[in-house]
Order: sequence, then structure tokens, then C-alpha cells
Amino acid sequence: MMRIFDRAETALAWIATGRPGWPMLFVALFAAVMFLPGFFTVPPIDRDETRFAQASRQMAESGDFIDIRLGEGTRYKKPVGIYWLQSATLKIVGADHAREIWVYRLPSLVAAVAACLLTYLIALSLVNAQSAFLAALMMSTCFVLTGEARLAKTDATLLVTILVPQLMLVRLYMQGALSGMGPWLFWGVLGASVLVKGPIGPMVVGLTVLALCLLRREVRWLGDLRPARGFLLFLIVVLPWYVAITLKTGQAFWDEALGRDLLGKIAQGQESHGAPPGAFSAAVWFTFWPSSLLLPFGIWFAWIARREAAVLFCLAWLLPSWLVFELTATKLIHYVLPTFPAIVILCASGWLNHAPGLPGRVYTVFLALFLALAILLAAVPAGFMWQYDQWPTWPWYVGLSVSVFGIWLTWTRMRAGDRLSPVLGFAALALGLSLALFPTMARFAPLWPSVALAQMQEGVTLCENPVVISLGYQEESLMLLSEHLPVFLHDPAQAIARVQAADCALVYVDAPHRPAFEQGMADRAFEPLGRFEGFSIGGADEVEITGYLFR
Repeated sequence: MMRIFDRAETALAWIATGRPGWPMLFVALFAAVMFLPGFFTVPPIDRDETRFAQASRQMAESGDFIDIRLGEGTRYKKPVGIYWLQSATLKIVGADHAREIWVYRLPSLVAAVAACLLTYLIALSLVNAQSAFLAALMMSTCFVLTGEARLAKTDATLLVTILVPQLMLVRLYMQGALSGMGPWLFWGVLGASVLVKGPIGPMVVGLTVLALCLLRREVRWLGDLRPARGFLLFLIVVLPWYVAITLKTGQAFWDEALGRDLLGKIAQGQESHGAPPGAFSAAVWFTFWPSSLLLPFGIWFAWIARREAAVLFCLAWLLPSWLVFELTATKLIHYVLPTFPAIVILCASGWLNHAPGLPGRVYTVFLALFLALAILLAAVPAGFMWQYDQWPTWPWYVGLSVSVFGIWLTWTRMRAGDRLSPVLGFAALALGLSLALFPTMARFAPLWPSVALAQMQEGVTLCENPVVISLGYQEESLMLLSEHLPVFLHDPAQAIARVQAADCALVYVDAPHRPAFEQGMADRAFEPLGRFEGFSIGGADEVEITGYLFR
């Protein structure tokens, strides 16, 4: 067995030092393996993913690529970029797949793989080939990125729109010149970033530029970015849609996106996601896992090589943005994802440059404790299922076995002083967690209320224009999975009035509203469709929902 991994070390070193095409191909395949388990099988996850997907579905079906609609209302928390990508994907795949969540996840999957490749290219401008190769592979195992690759959200795409300008910037910074399409890629993709998630991309890139200018005490080196003409390109990319949405909605978009979403998150923790400064620094040991096993080496290397140009670039990228994220009141684990490539570059370089004889006893204890985390993380879905008196299905046992193998492989390879093969252990740890979590939870029916409610519609004959109402339960996954767009209501009287006026109606009612609804509809016959009892991820609470058919 050990001979196999000795050969793996040699093979990885050979790939790393080959022509860039071979390492990039390996990174792309490696990342795809990390990201695919559960990608197609996990149902829509409330709430953000389903809101993005449903709004994109409505955009594709309506043909209105300016306004962003969600159900009977609007969705103005984020700009239009991700909706364009997701609706375009739906157009390519076909309208027959409009209710399948994997269609809307495809842009995130492609973006996550691209982010790993861009991490490699950025690292290749800063450090040696082996460090760049290791950094890209580590990036593909990070817990947050493996999660975002499976979600139909903005964050994997945002990361790509940050990494492309950072790639152009690092080439200018390290080589002293940038020609060809470089300046136009910098400004054009930065404009696309604004269409994906507003000011976040320009903030990360801009703070990097500002920090580098302060370190160099000059700005003339930025001349090759062609700021004047480049900024004009930036405006050409950004302004048309922002002008169009303003003309169409007036202040509505800006009140929601800028006032309630962006500024609201800065000022106070939204939706119970507030945390004090320092929370990201404490959480990174878990959100960066299993690559956080090399985080001590990254910190050590950043300190001892702090005057080297490559390290200064990484620190200029990492520290200012990290500080801004720490000072923001609302904190979600993916917010700091745009800084992770800088961290993996430092960690990979630290590991490959650590002195013989290290790591010592303190690190050995740290390694043992954090490897044990693999078992605890894998146990989470099993513990959740046991609360419902169910045993995990076979993917969980496979995932647990892969996690145990990853523990052994990481421990033995790192203790042996191997340079590259420990990342195979990281891969096994990440893959084991993915298998134990995503396919397992996908098969756990009590976790997916909207799937059960949508299944109640199957085989039911409805009139031409049925009224579909969800009273109390208001998760957008039900919109995405339903053939007929449901109306969400809080008031039983409103639901009763709509049903009474309809030729036929399909109504879902949660337990708190059921007595009032049944009393109000006592004079009209109905057919029971079934009852669901389980847990709602979006509301983080237990639900009981009954289906009624009126015709």
C-alpha cells in the first residue's frame, strides 16, 4: 500500500512540473470529483437557492430579462447577472427541465471548477509550479467552495469574476507589464462582477490595488491597466441594465438591493446571521477544512516571508477584505470565500517550504484533533436521522469509510514528510464528508417538505386554470417544483375567499392554520391529498402540512 502512495507522490510531482495544460486538466477533473456527489440528487435547498432558481425560471419563461420576478412579487436583493446565467442555462438545456434544480446549479459548478483553475494560474505567477498545483487542489477541497459548487447561488460565480481581475493584477504586479487582452479582461470581468453581486467584487480587487499601492508607495505601475479606457469599458458593461431596471421600477430596485440588503447587512445582522468581529477568524478552521490542516504553515510562511513580493500580494489581497468582512454585522460562512485563494497559496507554499524536522509535537496534536473532526462532521447527518428514528442509507456508510481512509492517508503521508500526496488525503476527507452529507440527506424524505407536496399533485386531474395556494408554509422550493405556480398566503380568510371563487383549487395548509381553514371551508367538499410531517430547512423548524383538493 505504501508503495502505491510513494508512486502517487512521484506522479503528482511529475504532473505539477509538466506543461501547464496537464496540471490544469488534472485540477479540473479533481475538482469535478469533489463537487459532483449529490449535485443532481439533492432537492432544492431553501431559501436562497430556491429564490434564485425560481426567479431565473420565471425570467426564462417570461422572456423579460430586465425585471426580476419571484412568484407574484419581485426579487431585487441581487443584480441580474446570476439570473441571466441560470435562465440561459435553462434555455440551453430545455424547458422540460425547468423544475429540476440541477439546471440552475450548473453555472455554480462550472464557476467552482474555473475558480480552482484560476487559483492555479494566479499561484503560478507567484510561487513555484508544485506550490501552485498544490494550492489549486487544496482549493477544490475547501468545505465552503464544495458547498457553493452545489448551490444555485451567486458566490461561486462571484469568485470567478474576482479571480480574473486578480490574475491580471498579479501578472502586472509580478512582471511589471500587462499587454494584449489583459486590461480589457480586468475591467470587463470586473463589470460583470457588479452585475453578479454589486460592489463586492470591486471592493476585493480595489482593496488589493490600494494595499499594493501603499506598499509600493506609487501608482504609476498601474498604467498598463489603461484606467481611462478600461473604466469606460467597465461602465459599458455595468450601466445598461442598471439604467433599464431603474427606468422600469423607479426606486424599488435600489431601495431593496442597496437599502435593505447591502446597507442592512453592514449595519445589523440580518435573518439571525449576526456575529461579532473575529467570528470569521474563528470559523475559518472549519469553513476552510480540510485545507485548514495546513493553515498553521500558511500563517508561519506569511510571517517569515512577509517581505517577499508574492507574499505581499497575497496579504494585500487577504487582510483588507478580511477586515471589512469581520466588521460587517451580518456574517455568513461564504462571505470570505473571495479571500480563500490567497490563503491556499500561502498554505501550500508554507507546507512545501517548511524546515526538515517540522512539524513538531504541538502540530502533531493539532493534526490529530482536526483529523478527528472528519468523524464528527460525518456523524451530523446520521444524528439528524436518528432523531426521526431512521437509520442512514448506504451512501453514509460509504462516506464514513472514505473519511476514515482519508484520516489514515493524511496522517501517514504528512508524518512521512511527503510534499504533494497529503492532498489526496484531503480529497478523501472532503469526498467522504460530501458522500456522508449530500447523497444521504437527499434520501431523507422528512427533510424535503416541498418534494412531498409536489408529489401530492402527481396523478391529480385539475381544471384548466387551477388555483394553487400554500397557507402558512412559504418556501420557494414549492414554487420551483410545482407545475402550477402557488400563491403564498398567511391569512386563512384570504385563502378561503380564493378557493370559494375558484372552479378547482389545490391547497396546502400548515398545522397552525388548519383549524381555521377547515372551519371556513366546511360547506365545500374536498378530497384529502395527504399529510406531510418533517423538518423545513428554510424555517429551521418542524412542519406538518395537509393537502386538500377542491373541484
